[in-house]
Amino acid sequence: MAPQRKNSKSSPPGFPEIPDDQFPSPDQLKQYEAVMPGLAKRLINQAEKQTSHRIKMESKLVSSGIRKSMLGLIFGFLIGSIGIGGGLYLTAIGFNVTGIVFSSATLVSLVSTFIYGSQSRKNGIKKYPKQG
Repeated sequence: MAPQRKNSKSSPPGFPEIPDDQFPSPDQLKQYEAVMPGLAKRLINQAEKQTSHRIKMESKLVSSGIRKSMLGLIFGFLIGSIGIGGGLYLTAIGFNVTGIVFSSATLVSLVSTFIYGSQSRKNGIKKYPKQG
């Protein structure tokens, strides 16, 4: 079992030190209650508030990620449609080389952006393995 990190702040006299990532044990809660009646209940309420806040923040993070992804798809489609459509239009009115270059540049930039995004996402997953 890995050693647990202690709080960087020192505990007041009479209060046991607890690791940052762990809730006090029942014995430690009894010690808190002996020093200040009602403190154990306040600690539990604060932990519940923190958990509720964390859940809300994670929900907002997921929602904003979905929204960002959807906007990226919509704008990518619009840019691609305008670029390729513009190139086809230029080709149709007689600017063959310019139209082909315009369409090709749009297509290449969209494909390279997709590949870069896929690689970044894949590298991000490797960087943060599952904890447990």
